[in-house]
Amino acid sequence: MTQERRIEIALLIIRVTAAIFLGLWATLKFHHPEWQRNIFEGAYKVSFFTVTDNLSYFLGGLQLIVVLAFVTGFMRTWSYGLMMLMSAAGVIGSIGSFMTYFNYPKNLMLTSIPTLGALIALFILRDMDNLFSLSARRKR
Repeated sequence: MTQERRIEIALLIIRVTAAIFLGLWATLKFHHPEWQRNIFEGAYKVSFFTVTDNLSYFLGGLQLIVVLAFVTGFMRTWSYGLMMLMSAAGVIGSIGSFMTYFNYPKNLMLTSIPTLGALIALFILRDMDNLFSLSARRKR
């Protein structure tokens, strides 16, 4: 197996597993829209508007569109960048939880840190992520 193929396989693994992770978070906006409200009010300290169920569904739908573009490798700069920003928002919004990492379930938020790291690495290497990617560069 060539070095290039090994890199492509590794990047595909990062892409698929990150899509599963953030895709599941997006679907929670449909199953438990009140959690989105709690996140905005508690973690992000947003109180100047109320997160309604419909807004939660809308945000979840947008996130799922980004996740689908990302996992298929479509418009890599945009979809990978948006995934990275969604993950970064979660990490920044959870900084307070990191200080009390020894309390369950707040310690689960620590999983967002390596996910963000993997997404940053994938964004940097996006031009090499060609395996099963809709935006892959054709080899001549």
